[in-house]
Amino acid sequence: MLKTRLKTALAALALTVIVFLVLLGSWCRVFEKNELDTLDLRFRLRPRIALTDKVAIIEIDNATIKQLGQFPFHRGYHAKLIDALAAAGAKAVVFDMFFSEPRAGDSDLREAIQAAGNVYLPYVFELDPVKGSSHAHAGAYAAQNLPDLDVAARGTGYINVIADPDGKFRRVPARVQYQGKGYLPVSLLVSGAFLGVDPARLDIPLDENGNMIVNFAGKWTRSYRHYSFGEILRSHEARLLGKRSLLDLDVFKGKVCLVGYTADGTTDIHPSPLEALYPSIGIHADVFNAVIHKSFISRVPRPVNLGVLAFLLFLVVAVSLKAAPLPGFGLLVEIMAIFLILCSLLFNKLGLWVDVFYPLVAMSLAYVLCTLYRSIAHFKERIIFDNELKNAREIQQSFVPVVLPEIKGFDMAAAMLTAREVGGDLYDVLRFRDAKAGVMIGDVMGKGFPASLFMAMVASSFKFFALEDTAPERTLLELNEKIIREASSNRFVTLFYSVFDLDRRVMAYANGGHLPVLYLAKGREPVVLDVDDGLPLGMMQGTYSAGEIKFDQGDIFVYYTDGITEAADTAREMYGVQRLMAFIAKNRTLAAQALVDEIIKDVQKFIGKRSQQDDITLVVIKV
Repeated sequence: MLKTRLKTALAALALTVIVFLVLLGSWCRVFEKNELDTLDLRFRLRPRIALTDKVAIIEIDNATIKQLGQFPFHRGYHAKLIDALAAAGAKAVVFDMFFSEPRAGDSDLREAIQAAGNVYLPYVFELDPVKGSSHAHAGAYAAQNLPDLDVAARGTGYINVIADPDGKFRRVPARVQYQGKGYLPVSLLVSGAFLGVDPARLDIPLDENGNMIVNFAGKWTRSYRHYSFGEILRSHEARLLGKRSLLDLDVFKGKVCLVGYTADGTTDIHPSPLEALYPSIGIHADVFNAVIHKSFISRVPRPVNLGVLAFLLFLVVAVSLKAAPLPGFGLLVEIMAIFLILCSLLFNKLGLWVDVFYPLVAMSLAYVLCTLYRSIAHFKERIIFDNELKNAREIQQSFVPVVLPEIKGFDMAAAMLTAREVGGDLYDVLRFRDAKAGVMIGDVMGKGFPASLFMAMVASSFKFFALEDTAPERTLLELNEKIIREASSNRFVTLFYSVFDLDRRVMAYANGGHLPVLYLAKGREPVVLDVDDGLPLGMMQGTYSAGEIKFDQGDIFVYYTDGITEAADTAREMYGVQRLMAFIAKNRTLAAQALVDEIIKDVQKFIGKRSQQDDITLVVIKV
């Protein structure tokens, strides 16, 4: 008892440790890079999201470089761009580039910025990693504009983006603390100004580190409207000269214009969930689009992911321990599919990012462990069951004679091959006196362990009723009444019982629904010995007819069960009674044991590679 309790306690402790480690893995996000891959896949597979028409991307592209010369070019060109956009009625102009060193045209640029009154300039912080903080911290500026340009601008904000563990950029710090003061990203400054609200009060879901997860609207070339920096300058110049312009600058009216460098060789391009090269200016546009449409991405907190994982594990364990391995695997796949569909719907409709990769791994591991546990348990049960079957086989064999009694005047042999470890066939040979013997063969309905138990009951009861002076039909009648009276298994048994009297050379017999015995008289064709009345025993009350036949020296009696005659080959053709009689007639000169062995061999040869389907029992009596 103590040993059992100790094993139970150790098993419970091991299970607790495994569950704790699995949940800890979810909390620590051990497969974070893989989870980020699932996030990227959700971005790619989701339907197209709402896209604002208030954003215009102005690119310093290859055509602009070819037109204006090597970058950085004269800052008067930037001043002209600002003038052109101001004249067109742009809502805001946001530069994603720095004017950190004095260059020609700075005064023109400062005057244009001041005159427009809607220009935003960027800067970049050197961020310091601070664990456990709800917002980012900066140690210094990494890049700034000339002070007089910042003063002329309507606003300045940082353009820092955060790289995830896999190197892709998906987050923007919503607030940076520097020298005791809070700063905001330029994208939120512009968004607040566009909406007419304080950008610091925008209701934006943040991750646990105070970052905004960027809701990428689409690939760079398939999202917002793009315009060439150089083309805008040429169109503005044409308008001033009263000429027809290549581009109608009125498209910028009321728009937030994001100006950035996208020509070959730019360093302001990062890998994103949608493509390997994605300009930072596109991230600013995505932030603005998310704020305008209130379409954000928010990752569910760790405790929620933990609760989801615990529920899924409970569900998988319950299914795996209850269902068979193959159906259990099908249910596991269904659970995973439903989980993935729900997570996709939450992401597409509500922007909720639920962890997917770790739960899938944990569910798979839980299924494997549960299946392995069940396999080990079944293996142990199988060992116990096999031992029990071995004992049952030994007990069953004790109910049939291992060695037939030697009776003067008879050459007898028998064999019984069960289809399983134990079976439902039975036979017996009783020695009443030197010149008198009883021979019985039977077949219980069914196979396997239940049939063997019923067989044991019938075999033991038969010995009680099969007395020397009791006729075979009387023996079957009394045995039938006992089975009906005492058995409750709704099983029945067919039984053929005969009594040989060597002095009188007579065999008396009765048949309870069994296959007739084959009788081969010397020099004659084989015949079957049957009776008029005789139902299987245990089925219902009935009468049993008697039969009698005289025999002579050299005659053969063959008792058999349907495991022989109904044995089928690969083409499902049965061995049959006629084949059995022909084989016996051909080999009638063999001794009883040799004849039994040859019949068994012939049946096995007939069925070939097909497995034995029923119990085979055979008794041969030669006079």
